[in-house]
Amino acid sequence: MHPILIIADDASARAVADVLQREFDVAVEVVSTRRAGLAALRRGDYALLELNIALAGAPRILRQVRAALTRRAYDQAQAREAATIALHNELKSSLTGLLLESQLALREAQPGHSAKLRHLVELAGNLCDRLQA
Repeated sequence: MHPILIIADDASARAVADVLQREFDVAVEVVSTRRAGLAALRRGDYALLELNIALAGAPRILRQVRAALTRRAYDQAQAREAATIALHNELKSSLTGLLLESQLALREAQPGHSAKLRHLVELAGNLCDRLQA
């Protein structure tokens, strides 16, 4: 999991960071200025950015972080599923095209090429069947 970044000049920031680190078993970086926060964001990727810790106590921040991390995990799972479906559909389409073209080529093939084309049709058909399953 990516670390959490806290931008706060508040003395309680380190205590909140320690609680977050223990609760979520994730690295937490604390910086005191927005400029330092921007520099940190340029250096790396963070799972979450928390700015207003002075307005909320540790229990509220824990709830907010838990909710944000849950949303992020859900969004990542949705994105992976959508990418998998898109890739599956692209492969299926390409293999169907390959199967049809190889079947057409087999019909017009000279006797010396028929065995190789028949094998190509069989391979493409097997791949299509595997994608359907």
